[in-house]
This record gives sequence, C-alpha cells and structure tokens, in this order.
Amino acid sequence: MAYADDLLEQAEFLANREPVQPKQASLRRAVSKAYYALFHLLIDEAVGNWGIAGQCSVLARTFDHAKMKSVCDAHVTNFYKAGSSPASVPLKEVAQTFGTLQQQRHIADYDNGFVWQRTDAVAQIDLAIAAFVDWRGIRGTDEAQDYLLALFLPRAPRV
Repeated sequence: MAYADDLLEQAEFLANREPVQPKQASLRRAVSKAYYALFHLLIDEAVGNWGIAGQCSVLARTFDHAKMKSVCDAHVTNFYKAGSSPASVPLKEVAQTFGTLQQQRHIADYDNGFVWQRTDAVAQIDLAIAAFVDWRGIRGTDEAQDYLLALFLPRAPRV
C-alpha cells in the first residue's frame, strides 16, 4: 500500500504547495491524486490476496475505472437492503467516496471552467483520508473481501 499512501501524501503536498494564491494546476492535480490514491489502495488490497507474486502486476491492470464505479454505486444503492454488519457502514463510506472522488477527478481533469479553491481540494483529500481509515478498519472482513472481488470480476457476486 506504499504507493497509495505516497499518492495521498502527494495530494496533500500539492493542495498546500503555494501558501498564497494556489495555482489551479496544483489544486487540480491534488484532487486527481486523492482519487488515484483510493483507486490504488483498493487495487493493491485485491492483488495482495493473489498467491503468485509475479502475476500481481498483470492482475492489477485488469481493474477498470468504470467497472469499479459501477460496483461502488451498486453497493451504495443496495446498502439499506442488505443485512447490517460491523463492516457495512465503513464499506458503504469507502464505496461512496470512491464514486465521489472519481466524479471530482473528472471535473479537475476535464472541466477547465471550474475554478478550484484550496478548500475544495482539501475537502476531497479529507474524503480520501477518511476512506483509507475506514478501509483499514474493515479490510479483513468477509464483506470487504467480497467487495474487492466485485471490483474486478466480470460478473461478481453481489456486495
């Protein structure tokens, strides 16, 4: 998970790089890095379960942004239908944050008409930090492991 942690640290650095009048490029890259930090955290967790170390990088490249967002959206939508477990709420928060950060990354990367403020970028980074904390609290649960499978399997079990 070192890469994901490094990306999150870099997001914080970029958001605070210019003490006065932060550059749009810094704020936009900070938001993008926050998303990619969570993206890579989840991928690293999933491929970390794979038993053949030499195949982990190949497996990591099978993850698809749209597929992952779809699984996250479905997980949030189905949250209230599923039975409650100690991992349910934090996992819903991780899934919801993934979708939010992906949407914000799209704005940061492609909507040049949106003017980012430092508070906007920091808010997205704070969401990513909270998702990291939530994930690390539930990562060993069956529900979290099923969620990881759903993120990349073509027809994954419902989470």
